[in-house]
Amino acid sequence: MISGFGITARRLAKPKVTVQYPDERREQFPRTRWRHVLTRFDSGLERCIGCSLCAGACPARCIYVEAAENTDEERYSPGERYAVRYEINMLRC
Repeated sequence: MISGFGITARRLAKPKVTVQYPDERREQFPRTRWRHVLTRFDSGLERCIGCSLCAGACPARCIYVEAAENTDEERYSPGERYAVRYEINMLRC
């Protein structure tokens, strides 16, 4: 019981971590992206080449990529392939 009081006394000395949300906002870190999107180069080509590495690296398995081959007439990405379907299940994310 005395050890419990000791833990409580130590916690009282530490600063509070609760943020009063509407009035105060947390600091956003510079590398935070917050939202998953399929980005493009300045030329308009998609950055995704349909390699499915993002789907393999996702721990929640919420990314689905279906790839197709680029042709000379229709070029969607700089690589040989592009993503025909690029879906992110945000409910699982």
